[in-house]
Amino acid sequence: MLDSLSLRERQAIDDLSALHAEPEWLHRHRLKAWRLHRDMPRPTGREEEWRRIDVDALSLDGLRLFESNVAPVAASPDGDLRRRAGYGGDIRQHDGSVVSQWLAPEIAKQGVVFSDLHTAARLHPALVRRCFMTEAVQPTAWKYVALHAALWRGGAFLYVPAGVEVALPLHNVASVGAGGAVFPHTLVVAESGSSVTLVEEYTSPQGRRSSLSSGVVEILVRDGARVRYLGLESWGRNVNSFSTLRAVIGADSDLELGLVGLGGRLVKANVDATLGSPGAGARIVGLFFGDGQQRLDYSTVEDHQAPHTTSDLLFKSALKDSAQLAWHGLTRIRRGADDSDSNQTSRNLLLSSDARVTPIPVLEIEAHDVKRCSHGATVSSVDEDQLYYMMSRGLSREEASRAIVQGFFQQGIELLPGCRQDDRQDGLRRQIGRALERKLLARPLHRQNARSGDTEDV
Repeated sequence: MLDSLSLRERQAIDDLSALHAEPEWLHRHRLKAWRLHRDMPRPTGREEEWRRIDVDALSLDGLRLFESNVAPVAASPDGDLRRRAGYGGDIRQHDGSVVSQWLAPEIAKQGVVFSDLHTAARLHPALVRRCFMTEAVQPTAWKYVALHAALWRGGAFLYVPAGVEVALPLHNVASVGAGGAVFPHTLVVAESGSSVTLVEEYTSPQGRRSSLSSGVVEILVRDGARVRYLGLESWGRNVNSFSTLRAVIGADSDLELGLVGLGGRLVKANVDATLGSPGAGARIVGLFFGDGQQRLDYSTVEDHQAPHTTSDLLFKSALKDSAQLAWHGLTRIRRGADDSDSNQTSRNLLLSSDARVTPIPVLEIEAHDVKRCSHGATVSSVDEDQLYYMMSRGLSREEASRAIVQGFFQQGIELLPGCRQDDRQDGLRRQIGRALERKLLARPLHRQNARSGDTEDV
């Protein structure tokens, strides 16, 4: 039985590679990754990283893993509309199939490549082979990353030549249907002195059949480059999402990273910023709103490997009903990374007595001369004095609570890449604000007992 199953899986991977006319090196990469996935043990739930996760959700039973039907790739018929929406390029994908893609001609003339990853592997084989799962994310990271490396489909490839500044943000949307499995892979390569903004959306309709997303984002920020990346996740309640994002940041370069997590049944995300050269900087902002029975788990690492590097992280979450969120944030300042400056901040609102949040900030400092390395975490309910003040102005308790939560998130929205006032992306700000408002309006906010918070600085 196992032999016949292995033959079927081998044939499915062969068919997937053939369907996209992939080069032989990429076909071999898929087969090697599948063997890694088969040989890697599944987490038991006793490991620190997994003890707050229902590992039974890692089961692949009943999912359509090997579907490889591909919709025809077409130029987007509404490129002008998307330009007016403020984007310079747009890719749409569903269940791993590329539905449409478009890039403004003036951006393409600059040598910028923005396409699905299959097309990029055919048209730019040397570049993709050099950067795909080599510098940032390795297939050996863990079992689902190996699965992703074997079965990824669609994906997005963004390449910005040295010295090129892309004025308009680029846009990629990936969706999944009920019972499906998607393995979206985004590879961003920003050469020296370049600048670009990428907005990605992950979405699906609500459904009863379980679906899976196992995604990878690789961001390579070369010396003196600037990359702004915003990921918006609004999966349906039937989706289990596992994702790995890792950025490698060069000398005197800058990464702004934004994450907005609203959907999914179980979300497990690993986010890693590697500051490997002097002058590298990373700013990470995350906004999360959980309700119902949602389980959200985020692990972040800011790895200072060189001197004169900076990192700053702000995570803000609100939880109601029986939602739970865990965040494990590690700042590592390695030996020799002197004059590094780092801060982690986690702010959390509990909107019901059954909601739970577990913020775990961790510092590992090996350098002798650090400019700053601090962290802070707070957990609290809505302030009763603020509620009283607003209710005295004629608002109901429910209206006052919603206004306070909206204000709590507004600061974070303004800090997201592409959402600041000077970015002139009013539509993007409104989109995020409306999504948060829908979560607020989904069920009444429940009164809860106040919970104490704590703050620690080192």
